[in-house]
Amino acid sequence: MMNRTLAKRILRRGESGIALISVLLLIATGSLLALMVMSISKTTSFTVMPFIQLQRSYYVLEGMAQRIQFLISADRQLYGNPQQINVDNYSEYDTDRYLPDAVPHYMDYYGTPVVFTIKDAAGPVNLRGSEFQQALRQFQNFVDEENDFTDLLEDLNYIITDYIDTDESPSDTNSWEADEYYQAGMSPLPRNGAITDRNEFAYIPGLTELFPIDQDGRLSYIRLIPPADAGVTIDGNPDIFGVTDDWLVLACDLEEDELEDLHQAIAEFHSVDRVPLSENLSDSTVLQKINNYVRWDSSGVYTVIIRPAVTDAYGEELEKKVPGRRLVFTYTPSPVAGATNGFVQFYEWMFF
Repeated sequence: MMNRTLAKRILRRGESGIALISVLLLIATGSLLALMVMSISKTTSFTVMPFIQLQRSYYVLEGMAQRIQFLISADRQLYGNPQQINVDNYSEYDTDRYLPDAVPHYMDYYGTPVVFTIKDAAGPVNLRGSEFQQALRQFQNFVDEENDFTDLLEDLNYIITDYIDTDESPSDTNSWEADEYYQAGMSPLPRNGAITDRNEFAYIPGLTELFPIDQDGRLSYIRLIPPADAGVTIDGNPDIFGVTDDWLVLACDLEEDELEDLHQAIAEFHSVDRVPLSENLSDSTVLQKINNYVRWDSSGVYTVIIRPAVTDAYGEELEKKVPGRRLVFTYTPSPVAGATNGFVQFYEWMFF
């Protein structure tokens, strides 16, 4: 009897030990599952957050676009249309200026740091309609003798002509028509009609060798072509802040040291000190050479580029960087009260 009772006690102790081990295993398993869920949640948040920020950046950019339009309109109402950007001195004003001078403006938009620049839409090369022939001929006049550069200009003249004309006969042995575009995998080109969007010039073989694409993938070197129904033309000399070194050398005959002087002057003008170009170039021959080829006023059509900021106004890297899209838009500024017809017409509106 005693042996049987002792055996039952030993058996119950064994069962209690097994139950304890089972409970501990369940607790350990539950803890591991909780850790896995937390880890997956953090990983998902880390992966998804950039996409959320990119989507949010659309709203930030559109909000910034509205604010910048108001700032430009207010600047024009207070100080009139820009007339002499090369001598404008920011330190003489009680407010910041919003001129088409490519000065970087830093702003915090509800916790999102952004930077934007304002430029004149008058690019250096006008290829609109039949004016491309005059533009290419002007480049040829810059060169004293024939070389690979003048050969490329001549080829481009023929290629653009055949791109917009309505026949299928190449005007030169180096030109392209439907067969050449088909062989290059670019069917159904050519358009056989007027080019209405400057980005279409990227399809012209060899053109980007002469007029390179900018850092945003745009043909900003070519002057914008406003929509036909906009009733707007962009005429006159190009904006100094949109030309390239090659153009300055060809058109203005700048030497290497003069280019360096100009780069340094623009860098100091775009710094927080905003040193006017006329001050930095007062002892240089640069202004004398470029004055007849660039504009210091405004064509009346502005291009605004908005980007996520990675540094502050002093060039110091931001501790927190927010990924985001970029926005480029071109338009004619309206009065502060708004457009007279209630609509703001954009000639370019591109997200990147």
